[in-house]
Amino acid sequence: MPSNDSTEKKGYGWLVILMIGAFFTVLSTTLMSNVTPIVMTEFNVSATAAQWLTTIYMLTAGIIIPTSAFLMSKYATRTLFLTCIAVFTIGTMLGGFAPNFAVLLIARVVQALGASLIMPLLMNIVFKAFPEEKRGKAMGLFGLVLIFAPAIGPTLAGFILKIASWPALFHLVWPVTLIVFLFAYIKLEKDKETQPGKIDILSVILSIIGFGGTIYGFSSAGKSGWGDSIVITSLVIGILGIAGFIVRQLRMKTPMLNFRIFSKGQFTLSIIVFCTIIFAMYSVMIPVPVYLQTVRGMSPLESGLIMMPGSILMGLLMPVNGTLYDKFGFKPLLWIGFPLMIIASIMLSNFTLETSFAFVCIAYILRMVGVGIVQVPMQTNALNALSENEVTHGSAMASMLQQVAGAISTSLIVSIISSRAASHGKTFMATAMQEGKVITESMKGKISLEAMVAGNNDAFLMSIVVALTGLIIGLFIKNHKVGRKSHH
Repeated sequence: MPSNDSTEKKGYGWLVILMIGAFFTVLSTTLMSNVTPIVMTEFNVSATAAQWLTTIYMLTAGIIIPTSAFLMSKYATRTLFLTCIAVFTIGTMLGGFAPNFAVLLIARVVQALGASLIMPLLMNIVFKAFPEEKRGKAMGLFGLVLIFAPAIGPTLAGFILKIASWPALFHLVWPVTLIVFLFAYIKLEKDKETQPGKIDILSVILSIIGFGGTIYGFSSAGKSGWGDSIVITSLVIGILGIAGFIVRQLRMKTPMLNFRIFSKGQFTLSIIVFCTIIFAMYSVMIPVPVYLQTVRGMSPLESGLIMMPGSILMGLLMPVNGTLYDKFGFKPLLWIGFPLMIIASIMLSNFTLETSFAFVCIAYILRMVGVGIVQVPMQTNALNALSENEVTHGSAMASMLQQVAGAISTSLIVSIISSRAASHGKTFMATAMQEGKVITESMKGKISLEAMVAGNNDAFLMSIVVALTGLIIGLFIKNHKVGRKSHH
């Protein structure tokens, strides 16, 4: 790996430009999560339909990212970055001027088409520009984008919606990304086009069927139930598509996405733990706003303010966590991050109709700090297990799994909350009737809220299981300290 000062300075230059662009593309993943009720009212659509504004973004990225390793090896970094930022900016402008829900949904797809390659590009730059012993710190800065941006999305949306209507969420972003595009066009050095090659159409088709079908199946399960024929069919087709995609890649001389990197045990274990961390992040970012807004009647801004300290603290600790990883390896961070997540999940799974907002805020802080301590170091650990020529595929794989795990966990959490709330509602209603209580409209309303809280609590119980799984698997990862170089 190159480690001279000029390479590092160039690396940091790339990093700053890429980070600003990437911050706003990643921010857009969750910026719409707080506006679901507003969009439902304005366009007269259901909660499940409105949820697609977030899900379709991750779904599109999950389909496109498998091509990123191929694209990064074929085209110059500058060319790819400018194209991605331009497409994202067009999608964002379209979203701001959307006259109906269908156009808004299309705008989110265009945004994701542009945004999807930014993160693998950023990871690739970091790993090519910095020596192994300095990657943790560089990836810590990268983590500001990776975790901090989606974490503050709902809060930022709350602030904006207090003083403006929802199109402002788009109109405040596209001028910034347009400036990033112009700055990058002028300032970024032209780097050489790398290797020739044609994209494998069959791989792309299998990727779309596989990842699209799987995520659609999970998303539909939220409203239709797991026994629904469309849900089952989508999941079966999706899983077969992914299997076909993997087989196709293994048979190709130059695969679009190299699955052979999973033969390296440390990479595989690190990526599995990374996926449990992604689940942990999304499984707190959805139920907490649902509880604060739906159950406690808070505005998006008020709920965002309660969640903000956790998001800010997590972001500020990112570079620190990266530096600690460089110095001590992953194991010490594992023993801090996962227990914090588990303790916070236990706190979050005990919400009632009267839980104090200070308690909610503290639990959210513990949870997000726990996620932040392990996420970027885990990702760095996974990529450090690969040789230099495998890093492009490793970063593409990590980005793809992040999108897929994010979309699946989002859908799964929404599904758990709605199905468990419905189940608890029936139980509470039956109990009230057995006790001879008069079922007034007021009583029905209270039972509905209690059922929603119970459904939310069940989602956090599921989150405890996932965090425990991540901790146990993490124990099998070797504590790779970067002072000892493994690949040249």
